[in-house]
Amino acid sequence: MSVRSNRLKHYLHLRDEYKNCTHIDGNLELTWLEDPKMDLDFLQHIREVTGYVLINFVNVENVVLPSLQIIRGQILFKVNSTHNYSLIVNHSTMKSLELPSLREILSGSVLINETNNLCFAQTIDWQEIVTGPSAMINVSTITGRNCSKCHASCVAGCWGEGAHNCQKFSRSNCSLQCSEGRCFGPNPHDCCHLSCAGGCTGPTNKECLACRNLYDDGIYRNECPEGKYAYATKCMKNCPKNLLKDNGACVRRCSPNKTTKNGECVTCNGPCPKTCPDVEVIHSDNIDSFRNCTIIDGNLVILDQTFNGFMPVSADFPFGSQIIKMMHPDHLEVFSTLREVTGYINIQGDHPGFTNLSYFQNLEVIGGRQLYGNKEASLYIIKTSLKLLELCSLKKINSGAVCILENRNLCKKSHTHESKIINNEASNQCMAENLYCSDECTDAACWGLGPDQCSRYFQFIFSFSSSLSVLMNILRTIVYHIAFITYYSLHYLASLI
Repeated sequence: MSVRSNRLKHYLHLRDEYKNCTHIDGNLELTWLEDPKMDLDFLQHIREVTGYVLINFVNVENVVLPSLQIIRGQILFKVNSTHNYSLIVNHSTMKSLELPSLREILSGSVLINETNNLCFAQTIDWQEIVTGPSAMINVSTITGRNCSKCHASCVAGCWGEGAHNCQKFSRSNCSLQCSEGRCFGPNPHDCCHLSCAGGCTGPTNKECLACRNLYDDGIYRNECPEGKYAYATKCMKNCPKNLLKDNGACVRRCSPNKTTKNGECVTCNGPCPKTCPDVEVIHSDNIDSFRNCTIIDGNLVILDQTFNGFMPVSADFPFGSQIIKMMHPDHLEVFSTLREVTGYINIQGDHPGFTNLSYFQNLEVIGGRQLYGNKEASLYIIKTSLKLLELCSLKKINSGAVCILENRNLCKKSHTHESKIINNEASNQCMAENLYCSDECTDAACWGLGPDQCSRYFQFIFSFSSSLSVLMNILRTIVYHIAFITYYSLHYLASLI
């Protein structure tokens, strides 16, 4: 709606954009065409617009779209919360708007306003054209000039002078049997197929003037046959490039609870993949941004201020704009869908309600692309109020050390992998509090209480360092035994000689 800085360039752009077009997938916007003699012949082939038609600040004497049959209104021009239009003509001085082929507006209202030179619009039976259930018609043209009459051959209204501008009818003159659609004659058997829009030349779904929903190789359908996909108003064997196949349609994005696989949308097995960027520290103001995340691209940091609140301080301004409020640990439940952290996890939070990490029950991978501190840790848990870890799904730590230090309440069992697990709760105290592994856990290794916390994946957690260490131990053992057998074999042969 804004004024164009270069009107000529704007006109040339419109001309190049719409020349030889028959279907517009989107909106037709004609604005700021102020020369009354401007040539709009480039609009003559347009038969269909899927969105809305906007004509604003147009002073061309005669705006003619001779082939336009249908305005779908899949996108509407919103004036306010209650008024949505598919045809808007406003602030223009045109003398005629000729749409002789227009037969149907599938959705949206009509607004023709402040076009005081426009003739013939008041003669049109808009109820014949507009079919939307909540559509409104606002045609207020108080012309200050004498308008010609419609041609004598016109049954009712017209779009302009001449017999070719008579309004065509395919609904208001139908029999009652055709009440759900349109017709090609007044008799009960002259009803159009329900797949037709704007009218028809016969009763079958091959004789429509335009399709109500989809066009498929000469047949008008309400849905595409198996093996074809709906795109715009057509059925296609393959979707256009960069579009996905989803439930028989070509889409830009998959519907909820689906993800992409080989160019198709498939139902997610659990939460759909969603990658979220990291933050400096988790707190009450950013916790909800991690809802439904399955991957954190970066690091996960939980500190005392996560729960206790704080006032941000920056180099530019010594005090933040607001105080970050306190947060109960239960808000960490948003991480229940999390499966991977690409960097490190740093937990240094102390709160009476922060006793386990069950919030991360589905976490499978810690990537270690970035490591924390001089200990180069990918999992760093220090001076927390944790009693149990409960990371029962953790399968892999790609790189970096594990540091679990100075956790006064945390019960643990030492393992043989390279890690620092120091000054946590004493084993005898854990046993006294009945904080020990279930009898069903192999080697009494677990993340917490109950058989569901058994550390089934422990041997796979260190995918590189532990595997390499184990492999080296195996090789050393093999070499030792080979050397032992060789030595005594040679010694025995020497004794025989």
